[in-house]
Amino acid sequence: MATQPSLKNIENGRLNDITVAEAIAQFKDATAQIYDAVSLIGNASAASAKAQLQEGKVKALELEEKAEEVVKARPLVAVGVAFAAGWLVSRLLQR
Repeated sequence: MATQPSLKNIENGRLNDITVAEAIAQFKDATAQIYDAVSLIGNASAASAKAQLQEGKVKALELEEKAEEVVKARPLVAVGVAFAAGWLVSRLLQR
């Protein structure tokens, strides 16, 4: 008659014999708890990323409105700046 090997478990300051099957079950429970904790962290990170994305969209829309106001107020300056920027980029890319 074969017996399962036993391990020692420290519980409440006392050593208790447990079987390998019990140790594996405890390991599985601990692993499941780790997965749950990581999942919660991931969900919190995703919610934070969504909030930051929304803030970024709002800021981008505000900047777009400001740019439109500047272009409407001074259209020739805007065209000149766009031309100069395009020329500078093309010169840098040719080198």
